[in-house]
Amino acid sequence: MPKTFEVVYLDPERVAFERKGDTLSLTLQTDGAPEGASSNIVHYPRVVLRACFPVSDNTKFLSVRDATDETIPELGIIEDWSQLPPTSRDAVAAELGLHYFVPKITRVFSIKEELGFLYWVVETDKGRKEFVMRNSVIHYAREVMPGHWLLIDVNEARYEIPDVTVLDTHSQKLVQQFLYL
Repeated sequence: MPKTFEVVYLDPERVAFERKGDTLSLTLQTDGAPEGASSNIVHYPRVVLRACFPVSDNTKFLSVRDATDETIPELGIIEDWSQLPPTSRDAVAAELGLHYFVPKITRVFSIKEELGFLYWVVETDKGRKEFVMRNSVIHYAREVMPGHWLLIDVNEARYEIPDVTVLDTHSQKLVQQFLYL
């Protein structure tokens, strides 16, 4: 029999997010004490957030997951995190800023292929960057729309080329050479 899945919405008034260093934690007030617990407060020392749909509007529908236990697929969904108290809202904004930080490539200085990797030197809207990407365009580069590319480096950082046609001629030639099959 297939597993059923029930969406659990987290009440912004009953959750508290906190960032300590690079770690986001969640304290959740539940309706009743969990089995074997004496309190209706549950603390998750490490959680991750992922935008559901649409990803372009990451204020709506955030999936909250326990990062310490892979058997718990999802703790719940926050329908609109802008409704959280200010300290929790700041912690969520910082977490999302790290995960969804995607510099836009405005110029490609060089791409060097070596031992199955592509070494990029680029100019982005966040400054000059160098990154390494596996030379598997099928797995690590996505043409989102014609001429609009999303690149994923070896550290799973993302870079975006919003429109290849607005790049200078040198950049376009490099992109054509290394990204188009």
